[in-house]
Amino acid sequence: MVRMMREGRLRAPASDATEGGSGGGLGLAEGDGDGPTGPSPEELARREERRLARKARRRASRREALLDSAREVIIDEGLAFTMDKVAAGADVSKPALYYYFRSKEALIGALAVEVLRVETETLGRVIVDAESGLEALAASVRAKIELYRRDPDAFRILYLWAPMLGVGEGVRRSEMLPLQEVVTHALEAKLIRDRERGRIDRAADPHRLAMIAWTSAQGILSLVLGAGDPETSPHSLDELCEEACRILLRATAA
Repeated sequence: MVRMMREGRLRAPASDATEGGSGGGLGLAEGDGDGPTGPSPEELARREERRLARKARRRASRREALLDSAREVIIDEGLAFTMDKVAAGADVSKPALYYYFRSKEALIGALAVEVLRVETETLGRVIVDAESGLEALAASVRAKIELYRRDPDAFRILYLWAPMLGVGEGVRRSEMLPLQEVVTHALEAKLIRDRERGRIDRAADPHRLAMIAWTSAQGILSLVLGAGDPETSPHSLDELCEEACRILLRATAA
């Protein structure tokens, strides 16, 4: 009953003023566009659109709760996590969990895609804000390392646990690669402009430089975060990051 009222499907009893003196009882309020013979086709279409929008919001909210629960369980238990614990953490039934995610692989794949979205947005911003391709090259390395320094578990989900559990090729091709290409193409475009303006060596390949920047940050993070707590690592993220940036800029500048 409460849910029906929230969705506007049950209306309060109509008053005499609104129902032409027909008295009390349960009245169904007519929406905009209702004619003497009932709702118009346009109004019916609008109502269906609103119903589908509410349904989509509910599904998105439930999916987000499941992913939040999965992240907590996976961080606590690693790849030995169970779907039962994920369902319990989100306060849903196991069949409901499987409605959204058909397997552990699908679940961690969805988590990995969400992490990659954040990475793409973060690196995209610093690349756009950089005044030159050279600045964007170094900024992308620093931004990626700083992102995962703050959230090392996200790095492990995307780059360690998802590959180990076996994220499907379909997910990689349809969702992950397009996101990674957004950053690569944005950085490459700025480096091409730098090369045209004589700021970088004309023999430099902008695409390769973008890939080297990504690989440099990835290697540093794998070295430090893959071994456990970055605070106890013998390697300094800051020192490795700045040395990688110096080498990149020194080798690239005209």
